[in-house]
Amino acid sequence: MSNATLKRFILNPTLQSNLKFKLRPINSTTTCTFASIAAAAPGFLNIPIEEAKATTTLALQKIGWDKTDASLQAEIMTAAELCGNNQGLVKMYQPHLMAPSPGASKPIIERETLTSAVINANQAPGMLAAITAADLAADKVQKKDQDNGPISVVSSFNSSTSSGQLAFYVERMAKKGLVGIAFANSPEFVAAAPGGQAVFGTNPLAVGVPAKRKNDSGDDDGLPTDQPFTFDMATSAIALFGVLSAKAKNEPLPPNVAFGKDGSWTTDATEVMEGGSIATFGGHKGAGLSLCVEILAGALSGGAVVGQVESKKAAKSWGHTFIAIRPDDLVDDFDEKVGSILETVKKSG
Repeated sequence: MSNATLKRFILNPTLQSNLKFKLRPINSTTTCTFASIAAAAPGFLNIPIEEAKATTTLALQKIGWDKTDASLQAEIMTAAELCGNNQGLVKMYQPHLMAPSPGASKPIIERETLTSAVINANQAPGMLAAITAADLAADKVQKKDQDNGPISVVSSFNSSTSSGQLAFYVERMAKKGLVGIAFANSPEFVAAAPGGQAVFGTNPLAVGVPAKRKNDSGDDDGLPTDQPFTFDMATSAIALFGVLSAKAKNEPLPPNVAFGKDGSWTTDATEVMEGGSIATFGGHKGAGLSLCVEILAGALSGGAVVGQVESKKAAKSWGHTFIAIRPDDLVDDFDEKVGSILETVKKSG
């Protein structure tokens, strides 16, 4: 393959079914590694991450985004790819789904207090709504001169697509010395009970925490000693884009993660997307967490909620809620305490 092939991959996503890609740091140089899964195509091609970002930015501009919004979305998708998260460049598989919605405009602040705000995304994609909300939550809690207190809450609604990898936003907050917590709801893809009707989104939650590790044990994992801790999970047994990826590559799903339209388990991604549903993880515990996210990210944000609309998918009003906490107001040496916990857990086996 050549660089032209990489650019055709992003600009002409019909090639996606013949390519498998992963981004990763190689020899301390961040690169984008593409590997053909076609039988006749051996080896890997290493492409600089910045080139992957630039090419994705160009693709997004070609479908209607201005350079600023295109560049931001490309950064978020590339970051997801680096983590092996399936909210990455697979989003470009169907570029029409990434194009601006008719009548969409920039997110705006609709309600605001010193410690809270609500963002009307105006049908902008979830990634732009989420970054606006996360940054505003961080800004509010960092204004010590206004005596805003140590906690802020900012939500967003009326976004037209997924926010992508939630870890991106909470890590961004944690790098500012804050605890970041994020919840996101989405259209009906997930059943609350085995084989039931889909009512939840995949409903992810994420936490980002500043940490300072001594890293003097000789067990160097290559991470900076001030690398934040981030945790990001869907409350579904598999993320929606995991199903879409399996469908695109004609691969079976893992067992016991999704149902067909008859309510029985299936590993056929197409059957799931055509009247089936995804399971929650962990049985009733996963269903309970998914319900909590549905309430905190849907009802609390002003997004579309089941029972009040014909369908959340048709309403196209995905919700997010971000909480920022300034730990220094609550405890001394928080990041060192977190670092101690992380190191001890790591050494525990």
